[in-house]
Amino acid sequence: MEKQFKKIGTHDGKFHADEVMATAILNEIFVTELIRTRNKKVLDELDIVYDVNGGEFDHHGIDKVMREDGTPFSSCGLIWNKFGKEVVHFKNESLNEDQIDEIFNFIDRSLVEGIDALDNGIWIDKSEIPLMNISSILSGFNPLWYEEDKENQNFNKAVEFATSILNNKINFKVSVIKAKEKVVKAYESREIPEVMILDTYCPYGESLKEIDEAQQILFVIFKSKTNYLLQTIRGKDGKDKKKLPKDWMGKRDEELANVTGVSDATFCHTGRFIAGAVSLEGIKRLASLAIQEPYEHESIMDKIMKFTRKLFIKR
Repeated sequence: MEKQFKKIGTHDGKFHADEVMATAILNEIFVTELIRTRNKKVLDELDIVYDVNGGEFDHHGIDKVMREDGTPFSSCGLIWNKFGKEVVHFKNESLNEDQIDEIFNFIDRSLVEGIDALDNGIWIDKSEIPLMNISSILSGFNPLWYEEDKENQNFNKAVEFATSILNNKINFKVSVIKAKEKVVKAYESREIPEVMILDTYCPYGESLKEIDEAQQILFVIFKSKTNYLLQTIRGKDGKDKKKLPKDWMGKRDEELANVTGVSDATFCHTGRFIAGAVSLEGIKRLASLAIQEPYEHESIMDKIMKFTRKLFIKR
């Protein structure tokens, strides 16, 4: 597939994440010449215009186009809605229609909709800890107030960054789809009901949620560059179904080997969600020990302390 040439345009002045990401999306399927202006006569002559001029891809009118969940589209979402499936197909011609739809929806939900929401004045970050988001990062490429003649240069830098984000997201989702067969095979051939062993790491979380309807899997084993790793699985509540034993926490090498009886054990993270061993037999032994360990039950005092901490933080 060859890219067609398109003259595209958006407004000049301070830029935001929506028109930056929209430009990145269009660059994936077209060879573009970008003009940034508010001159209507100039914009009317272009092939695709967005975030300005009142056309199909300008979301600034009173009658906004809305998603089914009520989130209004910005220029980014309008462009993705029109060209997104074409972008996915252009980058991965071997994908079938269902896979293209799956990737399209994933990008929309995990990347585009957040940009749309923030650009339309919907604040989506409810965390008590300030978090950077893609919108603030891309807007941060605007030139400083005392910098002159850098607007277009910085816009192009922002588009380059946005392109990396977009491609990383698409490539990740493609990798999930390609890994599904491997995950299913590992799930169906497991020796221990609670443990799934992968011969190499691949993104397994999404596929495992789909196939493990009985919620049997507690741990996953996979090989890293230097050793084998044992990792916990999170349940529907987002918490580990079962943490690794408390007496492993933060221990390494000989100290961990003495505690577990596994001579080639290498480490256990302080968060108790991952541990390592040199050999497959060693990591399988750690998995067996973790399964045999009794479940922890949160005491009433622990619950009271958690509640008190939340109240203190809110104040």
